[in-house]
Order: sequence, then C-alpha cells, then structure tokens
Amino acid sequence: MNERTHFDFGWIIVGISFIILALTYGVWYSFSVFFVALLKEFGWSRSVGAGAFSLFIVIQSFAGPFAGAMVDRFGPRVVIVSGSLILGIGLALSSTIHAWWHFYLFFGVITAIGLGTTGWIANTTIVHHWFQEKRGLAVGIISSGIGVGILVCTPAAQVLINRVGWRATYQAMAFIIPLINISMAVLFLKRPPHGPVKRLSLPGIQGRRVIDKEWGSRSWTVKEAMGTKPFWLLTFSFLVSGISTQSILTHHVAFFVDKGLEPLRASYIVGMVGIVSMGSKILWAMMSDRKGREITYAAGVACAVCGLLSLIAFHFLALPVFSYSYALFFGMGYAVAAVLPAMITADFFAGGSYGGIFGTIMVLNGLGGAFGAWFAGFVHDHLHSYLVVFLIMIVFFLAGGYAIWIAAPRKVVGPMAGDVVEK
Repeated sequence: MNERTHFDFGWIIVGISFIILALTYGVWYSFSVFFVALLKEFGWSRSVGAGAFSLFIVIQSFAGPFAGAMVDRFGPRVVIVSGSLILGIGLALSSTIHAWWHFYLFFGVITAIGLGTTGWIANTTIVHHWFQEKRGLAVGIISSGIGVGILVCTPAAQVLINRVGWRATYQAMAFIIPLINISMAVLFLKRPPHGPVKRLSLPGIQGRRVIDKEWGSRSWTVKEAMGTKPFWLLTFSFLVSGISTQSILTHHVAFFVDKGLEPLRASYIVGMVGIVSMGSKILWAMMSDRKGREITYAAGVACAVCGLLSLIAFHFLALPVFSYSYALFFGMGYAVAAVLPAMITADFFAGGSYGGIFGTIMVLNGLGGAFGAWFAGFVHDHLHSYLVVFLIMIVFFLAGGYAIWIAAPRKVVGPMAGDVVEK
C-alpha cells in the first residue's frame, strides 16, 4: 500500500470511529431520559437511580485501559466486535428489569463493559495508530461523533419511550447499535499497514514544535509515565472534569423537568448540547494545535462556567433564553473536556503504550464521573434542589483548568510553527 492510500484510508478509519462513537455514546447520554422514565415507573430516589449510572461509569472506565491495550496488541476489529456484542446483551437485559439491583447488574455492569470496550479509549487509540500528521483534527472529528450521539439518540430515545415505552426502546437499541458497529468493524477496521505510529518524530509533532527534545523523543511505558508529575496533574484535571460534566449531563433533563419543561422539550435542549459540542470539538482541536492546549482548555472552562451560570439563572427565573444559553455554553465547555485529554496525553506520552497510558489516566475521569452522577442525586434528595451542585461544579471546572496550566504541555510540545511558544 502506498503512502497516499495509507493516508486516505486513515480518514476512512476516522469516519468509522465517528459512527461507532455516535452510536455507542448514544447509549451513555440517552440515560438522562431513561432516568426520568425509570424514576416515574419504579419510584426510586434520585441517588438510587443515579447510582446505577455511577456504577456504569466506574465499570466502563476500568474497561478503557484494557480496551486500549487490546487495540495495541490484537488490533481494532477484535475489540470493537467483542465489545459491541457485550453492549447488545447488556441493553437487551436492561429491558427486562423489575428491581433496582437488576438495573445495576444489567446496565451498570454488563452494558458498561460493552461500552468501555467499544468507546473513547479504544477509538482514540485506533486513530493514534493511524495518524502522525493532523492527529488533532482526526481526534476532534471522531469526538464530534459523541455529539451526534447526544443530538440524535437522546431525543430519538425520548420519542420512542413516549410511543412504545422504555423497555421496547432498550430492545431496539440492543439490536440496532451492535449490528451497525459489528458490520463496520468487520468490513473496514484493520491495523495500519506499517504498524502503530511510535513516538512522534522530531523536530515536530503534527507541524508543532517539540520544545523538550529529551522528553519528546522518549517512548513511554505506563509504569514510567506514572512516575512523572504531569501524569498525576492530568489525572487530577480529568478526575474533576469527569465529576463536573457527568453530574450535569446525568441530571440536566431531570432539572429542566423539575422546573416545568416537558420531558421531550428537555430532551431537545440536550440535543442542542450535542449540536454545539459537535462543531466545538473540531474547533477546540484545531485551536489547540495552533494556539496551545492550555489556552484552549481555559477557553472551554470559561464556556462551561457560563453554562452553569445559565442553569443557576434558570433555577431562579425559568426563561427559555437561559436554557438556550446553557446548551450553547455548556456544549462548548463539555466539548473541550471531551476532546483535549486525548491530545494533551499524547503530547506527553505518545508511543506504542499510548492506549494503556491514556486509559489508565481516564480511569480516574470515569471514577469522577461516577461520583458526580451519584453526588448530584444525593444532594437533590436532601436539598430538593440542584443549585448547590451547580456552584460546586463551577469550582471543579476551574480547578481542572488550573491543573492543565501547571502540567504545562506547552513546555514539551509547542503550538504550530509561527506561533509564540513559551520556553
């Protein structure tokens, strides 16, 4: 296979990962509408209902490092096919639940293993292996697939729930999503023709300048990465971003319904978050290549804070303008927290063990998301309000952004040549 064909097929891989992530994370982000339906039918407290989702996030986060390592070792096809089968089984079983522990087992464990195997870590590792040039753009594109999942699957799930019920909706997802994922994996997914891209070559990465050449020329292992300060700063940042994003994305439909919106209209607001995040992920990815990771992450944090301030305003004055500003700003803030971690981690720890390193870091992101989903429900059960949650999450977003500045990826890899680089 010549270089041109290799390059072109890499973009086909991007398209496949885009679709897989859209479908897979449609399961994740449609939980917010299933959450309302399940609370209505079973009368669970919000902390009990959200607890299943917290378990789901924990399990999928631990599956991530294994998925990344398996892609490194066995290739993408085996990973995506096996994960999709498990995902379908979990969703089918979730349609049969009659008690809270059924939901914890079928959705919180089995479905989570399937999603963790076919999800973000596996697909970013696949793209990492195919791309050296324009990796930031490629990661941004596949990440926007998650936005498509939010946009399409959440309102679609709500429509189906209204018409045929939540059980039949889970059954439909259990059939359609694995069928499409497996078909595409069998037909298109394969290893790069020259093997995984190893440590990115000096003097530049994706046209960007390597500042610390000793660090930048090293091929890291998981154990070596864990002995560095940047590894733990990134881990902390992604931990608190997981708490912040998932506490909001799990409960925003319930919040809007509490404030008088119909569930279907609330699902449309969620869809707007997805629309905004789609374009924003590509925008942030390209901006971070040119202007630097820290500046871009800080801009995204500012957007997330504006989104939370919009929710606080809606809490006191339920005007449509505040719901729309929430969708705009939080969609942009969520996007930066979703797309940049993979790119920042690659700046520090690119190489043949990237999948394992990134997956290990993102375990804490998953644990943070699990805690955030449960914590928001716990606070609401006791205070009957999400206001305190919104205030706390503003602090967490700011702390995560500050940790990225301290980690300073700009000191390892600077922006594209021509931009100012801090030595």
